[in-house]
Amino acid sequence: MRKYLLIILTAFLSGCGNSGGSDSPMNAVKDFTTAVREGNYNKAWGQLNEKSKKYYDNNAKGRNDSGREFFEKNIPNLKSLGILGTNYSIADQRQEEDFATVIIKTDDGKTSEIYTEKEGGTWKLDYIKSIQESINPEEK
Repeated sequence: MRKYLLIILTAFLSGCGNSGGSDSPMNAVKDFTTAVREGNYNKAWGQLNEKSKKYYDNNAKGRNDSGREFFEKNIPNLKSLGILGTNYSIADQRQEEDFATVIIKTDDGKTSEIYTEKEGGTWKLDYIKSIQESINPEEK
């Protein structure tokens, strides 16, 4: 009986520490959009890097929301993701140590750079940098 209890407790505790992330930069982008597509905002939140989460935390101040709640209200569907909400394929990836740029290409031929960062051993989406760079691409 003790052995079964230990196994269950170990499985439970190991699941509690999972902070999200993916095994590659490309999968970080795919996993984020899939989570939003499925309405799994908890998983989508887990795919964001700390800088992106901090952005939402800062914007939630004074709104009686947590950063995660603010994120959920601002990411209600795929259309809110811009180019990430369209049908796209991964065209290329450039990686420098713990940072990678994933190039996506939409069905109509548009391309965009999506930024990822390795945190805690997994790849996460730098959603805020991706948005900022798409708005002001000449400031790179």
